[in-house]
Formats: sequence, C-alpha cells, structure tokens
Amino acid sequence: MYTIKRAAELTGISVATLRAWERRYGVVAPVRSDGGYRLYGPQDVRALAIMNSLVNEGWSAKEAAKETLDRLSRDSFTTDGPWEPGLPPALPGSHLTLMPPPEGAEALVEAARRLDGSAAAQVLDARFALGSFESVVDDWLMPALGRVGEAWAQGTVTVAGEHLVSYAVQRRLAAAYEAAANLPGGPVVVIGLAPGVHHELGLLAFAVAARRAGFSTVYVGADLPADDWVEIVRARSAVAVVMAVPRDIDVEPTRAIVERLRASTPGLVVGMGGRQQGAIPGCVHLGHGIGQGVGELARRLRIPA
Repeated sequence: MYTIKRAAELTGISVATLRAWERRYGVVAPVRSDGGYRLYGPQDVRALAIMNSLVNEGWSAKEAAKETLDRLSRDSFTTDGPWEPGLPPALPGSHLTLMPPPEGAEALVEAARRLDGSAAAQVLDARFALGSFESVVDDWLMPALGRVGEAWAQGTVTVAGEHLVSYAVQRRLAAAYEAAANLPGGPVVVIGLAPGVHHELGLLAFAVAARRAGFSTVYVGADLPADDWVEIVRARSAVAVVMAVPRDIDVEPTRAIVERLRASTPGLVVGMGGRQQGAIPGCVHLGHGIGQGVGELARRLRIPA
C-alpha cells in the first residue's frame, strides 16, 4: 500500500491532481489507515498511471476516466489480443494473468529504462534478422511491446522511455514499408485510421505485410478526416480499405467512416483489426496477427496471398 504522496510520485502526477481525479471521477478508492491516512493499492496506482497517460495524449479528463474504468473492469489480460503501444496493459494482481514475455524482450525494456534509442534500434535490427517480418511482428514484437507497457505501468519505465521505444518501432516499420515492393498491378488497398484514432503501430505493421504479399497499398496513417477517406478511395480506385479499432472510444468514429464509405463506394471491402474490431459489424474481421489478417483479406478478395 502507498501513501498519497508516494502514489503521486509513482504515477507522475501531483497530489492535488490525484485528489481531484479521486473526488470527481472515482478512478481510485483508497482505504484509510488506523491514523486516518489514505492508502492506495497496486490497482489504484495502475488506474492513475493509465489516466495520466491518456490525459498526456490529449484525452479530456472525463473521457480518460471513463476509459480507465472500462479497462479496469476487464478480468484478465493476455497477449491473445494485440497490445496497442501507448495503452498500458494490466499490472499483476489477484485477478490478472500475464503471459510470459518473449525471449529478448527484456533488452527492449532495458533500452526504454536507459532512454537509449540506439540500443532499442539495435535490438529491433537483431530480432528482425532472425525470421520473416510477419513472424517477428506476431511472435516477438507485439508481445515485447506489451512487456514494455507492463514495465511502464509498474513504474520501472518512464513515459519518455515507452515513447522512445514506440518511436524506434515506428521508424523500423516505416523503413520496412518503404523497402517492400509496391506492385503497381496489385489490388489497391487503403490502410489508415478514422478521425481521432491513433496508436497506429499495429496497422503500419499490417501495411508492410500487405505490401509484401502483393497488395498495392496506400498507407494514410492515423486520424484521417472523413472527406479524405472518401476522396482517397475514389482517386485510387481502391477495392478495399483496412482500419483498426484499438480502443472503445474509437468504435463510433470508425463506424461512421465505414458507413460513409459503404454509401459512397458500394462493394468496397472493409477489413477491420484492433482490440475492438468485433464492435464494427459487416466487416472482414482480420484477427490479431498481421500474417493471419493479410491472408484473410486475400481470401475475401479471392486472390492468392
């Protein structure tokens, strides 16, 4: 159990902010010591850390509190669903089960602890040299990033360290995307995220795999406005779009884009990934691995993967 001062230090917020979040949003529920002092447990520290990260990313305090409570209501965390960088996974606790980290993940965590971007890049280069791009992403990279997020939530890696690793991964994936051949005769697929939706590393990895599989990909990144979605699909004569829904709050903006695209481009295939993909009906749900997802999209378009 932690005092209010220590809980604030562990999560990088002020005591005044902690009290305000407790009073206004109920994100923590401390117990009282015999002397009447507030005491906070590991779950409280996790809640504060999640909310602080979301607020730092630009969420309003009200939205961040709701998202934090939604996450805490989940009973378990495993790597069966992909971890989205920037979204810290659960801390170990009596009702939480964490899968063991993949071999070599601790080297990435250590680079985050030391704020060493060069070391993070070296770890990534070494791992990607050991197997195919798809197998390294699915079997090592995403679980390893989950280990970095776990270390952040436990307070052994700072926000800066987590961001440093995420940026190193983004650079590595962007380089892989540029290096992959974009076949001009392949089916055109637009890949991106709806307005207000971020956390694009998993989607960027999918874009690399799709390009390697022979798709002619148009990667438009995060937070693309609705009008631009319609225009890029029309301008490139796309046969499919691929999006992702990493958070509960991303469901509605993504659903709105899907409905608009269906109205403007009948017959367009819509592939959906991310943790909340099941909340968007009528799409090709791509699962939680990039290799699996590219194969599913190819089957839907009736082309060889």
